[in-house]
Amino acid sequence: MLLSDYVKKIQEFFEKYRNEEEAEPMSKYMRYKFPFIGIPASKRNELFNLFFNTFPIPDYDETKAIVRELFNLPEREYHYFAIHLLIKHKKKWVPTDIVFFESLILNKSWWDSVDLISSKLVNPFFLKYRNLEEAMTDSWSRSNNIWLKRVSIIYQNGYKKETNLDILTRHILENADSNEFFIQKAIGWALRDYSKVDYKWVIDFVVNNTKLKPLSKREAIKWIDNKGLIQ
Repeated sequence: MLLSDYVKKIQEFFEKYRNEEEAEPMSKYMRYKFPFIGIPASKRNELFNLFFNTFPIPDYDETKAIVRELFNLPEREYHYFAIHLLIKHKKKWVPTDIVFFESLILNKSWWDSVDLISSKLVNPFFLKYRNLEEAMTDSWSRSNNIWLKRVSIIYQNGYKKETNLDILTRHILENADSNEFFIQKAIGWALRDYSKVDYKWVIDFVVNNTKLKPLSKREAIKWIDNKGLIQ
């Protein structure tokens, strides 16, 4: 595999911080789906910023090629870094980029990368291009891929009053009977997030939709219960 000079710089930089003692438990936590360099989250963001302050950020077209290269590397930290590199170009995102983001969701998928892509790429993208939101996320919700389904449910987390309830409701109900843990958890998480905006709506939704799995219900009302708002 031929690597660009920029990716080689990234590797040379992060290899200096390789820590096998940290790497093993990090990989274990991810069920050994990926090897790690061994840079914990608390240190990782610090190093990402150090790298960005040391080396010029490439232009956007080059960045997308670099992101593809980074996702082809085995260590998980490079995938995280790739996502952060895309965030740096947020102002340059164009409508067709959602197809690129979708390809990243499907590349070496697990909850950690999928949730990061959802919150840092998909979430702000659809705030910028709301006219594309419904068709794209509906297709994800109805797909056979659990990670696309998960993103269709959680990408609005943090939208607060900007939440499109019609979309959220539809995607939850389309997947409410799923036996997949990551889907049930996503439904509960999305409802819990929205409960901070309108907890009565969430209570009514949970009570009136019997298709919801117990895990989704428990997760949905956690914040409401902790605040003592359940009568």
